Amino acid sequence: MSRTDVAHVTCREFVERLTDYLDGILAAEDCAEIERHIVICRGCSNYVEQFRSTIDLLGRIAAGEPGDTQASAALAIFRDWQAGRPR
Repeated sequence: MSRTDVAHVTCREFVERLTDYLDGILAAEDCAEIERHIVICRGCSNYVEQFRSTIDLLGRIAAGEPGDTQASAALAIFRDWQAGRPR
């Protein structure tokens, strides 16, 4: 198989499969496709980092049993991030 015969995951397919990838439930071949896409697509690479940061933040919030103040602060951060995203 030549390099040009390798199937590429589209950004849409990448997003649809990302949670399974992060949960570690994709087959090895599917993981390789996702990882190859992360390397070649800057937008999806950024998306993965944002997704992982969100998971980390939510994990820390859940571990600390946030009160209304912490929940409001997290929501404000998300809204600021969302407002700055290109549409």
